[in-house]
Amino acid sequence: MALDPEKAFLDYSAADCSVQFWTADAPAVQFTSLEAAVRFAKDHGGRWEEIEITVHLPREDIAFATGKVHQLIDALPGDLRKKRQ
Repeated sequence: MALDPEKAFLDYSAADCSVQFWTADAPAVQFTSLEAAVRFAKDHGGRWEEIEITVHLPREDIAFATGKVHQLIDALPGDLRKKRQ
């Protein structure tokens, strides 16, 4: 299933999310939007680390693993990299 980052940021703009780096003793960090979670991931090495962002919804959780997290990082609104391409 293809990821549409703009739709994901819109759909989960007010959803509780957690960021988990796949390293020993790394605690999960909680956020109140997908964009905030992705910005945290980007600012803390999420481009180079194994990582997962989970969107916590009432009926199910949606997990974005490393490759999809990298796509979300690349598509962050207002990201300079996007404007240079």
